[in-house]
Amino acid sequence: MRLAVTFLIGLLVGVLVGEGAYWLLRGESENAPRTIEIVIPPGTAAQIAKGGAGPVLPPMVFTEGDVLVVRNEDNVSHQLGPLWIPPGSAASLNLDRPSAYSMACSFQSSQILGIDVRSRIRPIDRFQGILAVLIPTWMLLWVYSLVAVPLPENPASQSPMT
Repeated sequence: MRLAVTFLIGLLVGVLVGEGAYWLLRGESENAPRTIEIVIPPGTAAQIAKGGAGPVLPPMVFTEGDVLVVRNEDNVSHQLGPLWIPPGSAASLNLDRPSAYSMACSFQSSQILGIDVRSRIRPIDRFQGILAVLIPTWMLLWVYSLVAVPLPENPASQSPMT
């Protein structure tokens, strides 16, 4: 009985902590895959050749499954990592592997563009979070219950005193 009660308390604590952390930190990982478009404006190559900064880009943080589309409105071909984008065309990059990428980028003055692709939270991740709290909490509660309320002694094991 003691084992079952401490397990249920540990499970309750595990669910509260694990799911509470999930709801606080879930952010972008729960959204459906997005298509994000970057437009290279006309005159970008000339601006970069003169020492300009190129187009200002938002933080390049994506979630696994997103698609990055680069549309080139400049009169010069541009490159972003494996993409070669001729003038007046577009190319897309599937972001299906979580990692931090540093890609060659011809439309930025630094010639490098950092892209961060984060993984989606899967149900197994949530389950592992609950287990990570449940098991040690259950063990500690069970040991504490033995200290706080000791098991009754077995009268048959005691020898009579003479």
